[in-house]
Amino acid sequence: MKGSMKLKNIRRNGSLLALATLLALATSQTLMAQDKDSDKKQPDSKVALCKPHKVAKADCFICDPKLREKGRLWCKEHDRYEDRCWICHPEAQDKKRLFCKEHSLYEDECFLCHPELKKQDKPSAGATPGAPKDGKSK
Repeated sequence: MKGSMKLKNIRRNGSLLALATLLALATSQTLMAQDKDSDKKQPDSKVALCKPHKVAKADCFICDPKLREKGRLWCKEHDRYEDRCWICHPEAQDKKRLFCKEHSLYEDECFLCHPELKKQDKPSAGATPGAPKDGKSK
């Protein structure tokens, strides 16, 4: 009798432990997702904002054609660079790269979410991140 009661307690405690572990995991995942979103730099409150894209008007290449990269085609139908328009060209999407849906750029190109990228040279439309700029391999 005592052995079966111990076994029931062990099972109950094990179930409670598993439930607590799952709850902790779910909570941590939610917090990590919130932290990722809060890492995106918010524009200064004194700067005029582009309301649809939630960025400084001076940086919004989506609204202001003068701010777009010269020589890069623009998909007028979907308001994004043609080489980043997966609606028109789904075959061109690199599914291995994270994509910023908010600004229609790959995350490693999105200077609106990652202002530190603005200081770097902008890659050309067909450029591969990490590839030598002169086209020669080392």
